[in-house]
Amino acid sequence: MHKPPVLICILLLLLFAVAPSKQQASTPGDPHYWAGVVEFSSARVSDETVEASTANRLAQYLTIIDSGEANVTDVIVFPEGTLNGYETASFVPHPRDYIAPCNNLQYERVVRDISCAARNRKKYIVINLTEKAQCPEQSDTRPCSPDGLYHFNTNVAFDREGVVVSRYRKFNLFGEAGINTTTYPEMANFDTDFGVQFGHFICFDLMFNQPALELVRLGITDFIFPTMWFSELPFLTASQIQQGWAFSNNVNLLAAGASFPGVGSTGTGVYAGRRGAITTVMNHEPQTKLYVTQVPKVNYPNAAINKIPQPKGTPAQMAKLLLKRDQIDKYTTKDLPMTSNAQLEERVCYQSHCCNFTINYSVKSNLQNTKYYRYKLAAYDAGRTFDGFADGQITTCAIMACSSTNYSDCSRRFDANEAYDEAITFNAITIVAKFPDNPDTFVLPNNVDTSIVPFDVSETEYVVVPSVGDQTPHNIVTYKLNNPHSDLYTFAIWARKFENYPISGANPSSLVSTLVLIAVGVAGLMRNVW
Repeated sequence: MHKPPVLICILLLLLFAVAPSKQQASTPGDPHYWAGVVEFSSARVSDETVEASTANRLAQYLTIIDSGEANVTDVIVFPEGTLNGYETASFVPHPRDYIAPCNNLQYERVVRDISCAARNRKKYIVINLTEKAQCPEQSDTRPCSPDGLYHFNTNVAFDREGVVVSRYRKFNLFGEAGINTTTYPEMANFDTDFGVQFGHFICFDLMFNQPALELVRLGITDFIFPTMWFSELPFLTASQIQQGWAFSNNVNLLAAGASFPGVGSTGTGVYAGRRGAITTVMNHEPQTKLYVTQVPKVNYPNAAINKIPQPKGTPAQMAKLLLKRDQIDKYTTKDLPMTSNAQLEERVCYQSHCCNFTINYSVKSNLQNTKYYRYKLAAYDAGRTFDGFADGQITTCAIMACSSTNYSDCSRRFDANEAYDEAITFNAITIVAKFPDNPDTFVLPNNVDTSIVPFDVSETEYVVVPSVGDQTPHNIVTYKLNNPHSDLYTFAIWARKFENYPISGANPSSLVSTLVLIAVGVAGLMRNVW
């Protein structure tokens, strides 16, 4: 018996309703593209072999790529250091060879299977892995290790056919024992079929002139950033510095973060330049999740933007996130007076670098028997070390929180079980200072709240104008908070100066020695990760 035509139509509609959706890929003429960034956590089980751990993580990667949430995406980005390790390193094709390593046994399974997944799902996919390569390569005259191999911390970009279209080997290492650097920083980028060219780099590279800022100067407007960031107060928590970097450069940034809050790693987001975070997350518990956003193309400045706020952890919950503390003890500081309904104008100088603060704020009464954050106004223009792995110069004007009257408690939070009052409400803040205008100085707006996420850019105003009458070019930078906040932890203009540190993150001896082998402080923290 033939089924009635109406019934056939209903059955077909039901079939299409439950079938996996295939999203039409974005095109060069579209004002947006779709991006997925992955926050990823997978601690190694105590009795698990390295090979088994790598296989398990690869299976999780493939599940994410194959998920319904990923259907809409044009590009998916995975974090740094969450796929394989030194013992399971893989060869990676050079992009000039235009190889799709899918089912090619010359490469390890992590590379083969991701290539196949990119081809099957018709997506651009960027992973970070430990790469091995034959030593020496081309003009590198440094001696090779006894096994005749390099090992690199490497980004690999696959196109929709699974072809390796870009490869970047991390130059600015952060406590990565056994990992090599290239002789010079690589400038890695790739084009897409939706009209966007991506540059990409890794984690600690964000803090240096090359390759990250050099790629910006080359005109690239969209960046991919796999990271295993170790957050630090008051200026360098992950989402805080990601938003500031993207804002100052007015570029799109796709940041995928490893999620191990117990050792300080979390921070994933998508940022649309001066329009701020489309979505950003800082976790207090390990998480594996794909975050999908529609990204407005930079050459479509009026394209609609759909921001996706994520739930914030409470300050007590966020105490589970381990945070390092910057070396702020040599800053010049002044206390914010505990005066109710105050309008304060103050100038703080570190040698010749001066910061002008105008602050309207109110103070709660009856605070005698409660804990609360006090604040200092700070100026600094000198060097610091990044945990001994690199040195650099910092210039800043800042308002930062202190959990007691002791200076050593500035940029230290209250413990999870410590109740405290939000004693001070900042109604408005203006910071004005002069900064050099040259390629060796990078200035950005910098803020974070007590839940360790930055304010939305709509609540702030950042203006840069040329200064007049200086012997060398300078800018006058003004940073304002326009909305009241009682949850402020840091509000600052923050800059990196590169001229006194010509070799970026790499140890200078790496240019003449066998390997860049950094004795690990981080490795002790990470022994349960790999």
